[in-house]
Amino acid sequence: MTHKHRLTYTALTLISGWLRKRTPAIQYRYTHKLAQIFYNHLVIRRKEARKNIAIAFPRYSEARRELILKNSYIFFIRNTMQFLSFPRGFQNAHITVNGKEYLDKALTKKKGVILVTGHFGVWEIMLAWFGLNRYSMLVVGQKQKNSGADIFVNQLRENAGIKMIPRKSPLEFMYKALASNCILTLGSDQDAKKRGVFVKFFNLPASTPKGAARFHLEYGSPMIFATCHLEKPNNHVLDILPIPTDSNSTIASITQSYTLMLEKIITAYPEQYFWFHRRWKTKQPQTEST
Repeated sequence: MTHKHRLTYTALTLISGWLRKRTPAIQYRYTHKLAQIFYNHLVIRRKEARKNIAIAFPRYSEARRELILKNSYIFFIRNTMQFLSFPRGFQNAHITVNGKEYLDKALTKKKGVILVTGHFGVWEIMLAWFGLNRYSMLVVGQKQKNSGADIFVNQLRENAGIKMIPRKSPLEFMYKALASNCILTLGSDQDAKKRGVFVKFFNLPASTPKGAARFHLEYGSPMIFATCHLEKPNNHVLDILPIPTDSNSTIASITQSYTLMLEKIITAYPEQYFWFHRRWKTKQPQTEST
């Protein structure tokens, strides 16, 4: 670990300790101030998010779309503070769970479960709920370029009972997880470049990771879709739904199915989606159709 990365780890540790000593009310007071700073000064991210929101909601007025953008800053600053204050951040959260029976039924098949989610809502609260309720879970995630930040974030998750594995790890580790009846968790809503399958996301072709659908077709593990959103201050709702598949399912049809499920929950709570990613970066070749 470089000196810079060690400093990052130390800084995050200190911030985390400070936040754990503050009540949610005090944290929220800082949330709005920090959100305003990020909104005013992170111009590139702001432009990208504004463009994405316009793609998703072309019929909304400019003022309404800008409000979604501003509220997104507030929401994700709040999320970050809540995560950094773990375990207290989780202990203070009231969580309502819908659809737990779908997950439990899927696990009885002893083939593991493929859990698909997206960069929506309070995903760290969702992961912590699974871990602290003793579900065996392996999360495939993007490794942080800053090793200090990567180690710190993974430690917080592991303390909540979540095992992490880098996205580019050998597939055998993921198949072993399914074979041991583990929940394999994949965030499948970021641009997958030329490796992805193009499906409609807010009516525009988007390159989407194939992994979740491929694991299902090759191994036969049941698939579920899960998100956790903030219903009102400190009231979180974790929704678990089965992803329908049959003998005619393909990578494209499965991926389109859960992408539409994600689109539906985003439409209901647009300020809770991470609009800052270049979701439609890769353009669909003219010869390819969705």
